[in-house]
Amino acid sequence: MVKKPSLLDLIGLVPTPDLLRAANALGVGPDALKKRILSLESALGMKLVDTAARALKPGEAGRLVIDHASRIFSQARDLTRDLEELAGLQAPELHFGTDMFAAELPLGAALGRMASANSRLRVHAISDDFEHLAREVLAGKLEFAIADTTSAERHPTKLAIEPVAEHRLFFFARHGHPLTAEKEHTLEQILGFALVAPRLPQRIAGHIAKSVPQARIDRETGDLIPNLMLDAFAVARHLVLGGDAVGLAPLGALENDLRARKLVLIPFTAPWLHLNYGLFYLRKRALSRVAQLFMTQLRQVEATIQASEQRALARLDVRRRPRRSTSRKSASRQPSTSSAVAAAPVARRSRPRK
Repeated sequence: MVKKPSLLDLIGLVPTPDLLRAANALGVGPDALKKRILSLESALGMKLVDTAARALKPGEAGRLVIDHASRIFSQARDLTRDLEELAGLQAPELHFGTDMFAAELPLGAALGRMASANSRLRVHAISDDFEHLAREVLAGKLEFAIADTTSAERHPTKLAIEPVAEHRLFFFARHGHPLTAEKEHTLEQILGFALVAPRLPQRIAGHIAKSVPQARIDRETGDLIPNLMLDAFAVARHLVLGGDAVGLAPLGALENDLRARKLVLIPFTAPWLHLNYGLFYLRKRALSRVAQLFMTQLRQVEATIQASEQRALARLDVRRRPRRSTSRKSASRQPSTSSAVAAAPVARRSRPRK
């Protein structure tokens, strides 16, 4: 059966030194090939190639169409391979690193989606602080890392960074912690208790060092080394629940424990107290297709987390705002505590006296 030449066939053959050779490669005669080209030109509404001579010579419009179509078909082939991986025709593998906060936010849900699409997915993920992860990526031991981008930003010529999200960080403690007896706290009061956290970047460390001169600062990087430095949130959570240490985490990681009234937020906010995380990898090494798919899933999950976090922050701000009352009786009925998320308790600032 004679093959009918497609646009993809023509792109592969144009330009070619010989019209007859191109026609023979497609299993059609020269006249049939010319008709096919004319049909394509009619559909596009422009002249693509000069078929008057024996050679197929694309004009300016033809070269533009061929260039764009070539990229489209290349992307289509990549998509087909990616879909084959997800369909289980291949066993994709991810080897990467993550810090504590990224692991606690979108990572599990993103990997869960990919594992559901392809049960043959193989994942090897290590958890560490952002400084160590940057060194591992630079050494080629990890394909990429998902973490605070501070350390990666120190190597702008070697590491490519794709920002993912920014999250506010909150101090938290167990229900009944001594800090919950007070309605206002300074940074010095909060950090009078041992801090449970991963390595904290310089942008946060500088502010803490001003208030807490005895804070341990890495001389080489300017990062803060907490009293109790952990890279696993589950361990940090149990440590806080079991004593008087104070933790630091984004709201999304605390929501369930706040609802269950196991943890409380310590009322302290500052514009510098936030997490910036992203994905970084070697500039000279492009991300694999499975890593690109993972990045797509990560961003989709993060969008859901951001929306949920914004709603929780709105509820938190509303509950922290002093309520106005028209009488002393109504004022006396105002609750002394409120929740950060649903029924989660938060030590609130005292209501200004009138």
